Amino acid sequence: MARRRINKRIKPTPTPTFTDDLVDVQFAFDGMRESNEQIKDVYCAAEFPDQFRIPKSEWKDRAAENDKHKSWAENYSGRFTNQNPSHECVCHASQQVFMACFNRQYGSLKDDIWFSPLALYTRITGGRQWGGSNVLSALQEMMEVGMIPDDDGPKGLDSQKKRFAHTVHTTSGSVCDEGWIRPQDLPDGWKATAKCFRVLEAYKITDREAHASSLLHGWGICNGRSGHSIPHLRLVWRDGVVYSKYKDSYDVYRYDSERMWGGGYCIRSVTMPEDIKLPCPMLGE
Repeated sequence: MARRRINKRIKPTPTPTFTDDLVDVQFAFDGMRESNEQIKDVYCAAEFPDQFRIPKSEWKDRAAENDKHKSWAENYSGRFTNQNPSHECVCHASQQVFMACFNRQYGSLKDDIWFSPLALYTRITGGRQWGGSNVLSALQEMMEVGMIPDDDGPKGLDSQKKRFAHTVHTTSGSVCDEGWIRPQDLPDGWKATAKCFRVLEAYKITDREAHASSLLHGWGICNGRSGHSIPHLRLVWRDGVVYSKYKDSYDVYRYDSERMWGGGYCIRSVTMPEDIKLPCPMLGE
């Protein structure tokens, strides 16, 4: 059996040099299901607060401050993931936004923890492998139950197995040998670990100003369009035009112009272990 490759850590690129084929990419369906009215009414994200809105006239100045202080959500994202050929895009995007928020609260990638998109996906689909999932369903699960760490981490293959009592591999896609799992295949007692990694505050992204404002505050956005879900992590300008940069779950950065913005949610805060060196529960507890 071939050794699975670890998801690679890639540093953010400060200069927005990208070609038009990476802009406003139209996707074929690979896992993002549209929200319905019941989900919009019931699920957990609050309306985006007016006090956090930033007028467009201030976007460039705020962005320059984020560039200076490296305070974009992108600066706190520790890795790419690759979902191919699974339908797990919603959960790959969700774990990016969760990870960036978690690391931002600690102020660096020094204590970076990676989380399993697959462990989230199988729970919100009830064990259905194909057909995708809903963006807000993922948010509800992250708020009510939490995230499970990945087997792999910044220190290498299976490195987080040595740290946490409960971990799961990244994906049922081709980069992992372990393949598909159902909810009943999750490790015994996994909820004790997941409860340590929950979303506390999240806001709906209903328009372009909310989208830009969220990114300028350093809050990543998970949204979906064209049957695919993507994690937006910063704003960039090219030839005077602003774009939203996202870390797609195919090991590539892509960019959306303003006409593509809106929808999904941002995460403002998540739970924090009392001691990052000993987040609960540890292996053996």
